[in-house]
Amino acid sequence: MVSNRELRDPESAGLAISIEETVDSFVIEDVSDDAARLSWAFDLIVQGYLPLSSQTLDPWQVRDDVCDDAYHRHGLARTLVLTGRHPETGESEPLGTVRVTMGSAATKALGVPPLEAMGLMAPADGWENFHFEGFEIDQIAEGGRVAVSPTCRIGPSRALGLPAIVLRTLFERGFRFAVEHYGKTQYWGILPSYVIRRVEALGIRVIPAPAMAYRSEENGHILSKYDRYWLHSNPTFCRVIVPAATIGF
Repeated sequence: MVSNRELRDPESAGLAISIEETVDSFVIEDVSDDAARLSWAFDLIVQGYLPLSSQTLDPWQVRDDVCDDAYHRHGLARTLVLTGRHPETGESEPLGTVRVTMGSAATKALGVPPLEAMGLMAPADGWENFHFEGFEIDQIAEGGRVAVSPTCRIGPSRALGLPAIVLRTLFERGFRFAVEHYGKTQYWGILPSYVIRRVEALGIRVIPAPAMAYRSEENGHILSKYDRYWLHSNPTFCRVIVPAATIGF
């Protein structure tokens, strides 16, 4: 438990700078075309996916599955990295990553669904009849591949709530990026039940779509490979309502 004195005095908590100074230093950047920083983001995502399987997976295979996929290769998905001054060192470093896929009906020419979720699951009446929460493909940014750096999740930083701060910022800034650069107005994503609970606790509203079913026949190998995610965490397609004040509306 962190005392009020530690919150007021960074040095007493073993910090170089305060959490407020860390937040003030946050910068999120598109690293999709920056090989070094993209590799850091991919490595962090792979670290997060390895425990989602009951099998022992090859990290390079996971990288191919969830990072270097068709959405990334065709430039439909942009990988963002959040950088900031770490409270324990005062030095700038990457703190987390999020991927944002820009929904577009034009993807049919590339042989992939407009959104990643559309290839993995489907509503009871089909996507062509799906209008829940004003669903409109060309207005959607699909968030995913959210990961927080391990350096945020240990020691005083963890005790002071840095993982939650970074997670919320990734959701907020990911959508802001899609709004500012691609004119998107809706944020959706596949979220497991435990992430829904965490995000809602941070003040971000999540609205799960009803009656979604996995495309098990087409994706059986993925569902079984990442079984701890797909079979035990109840992921579903959700609309994510980011507070307007945080994205400049």
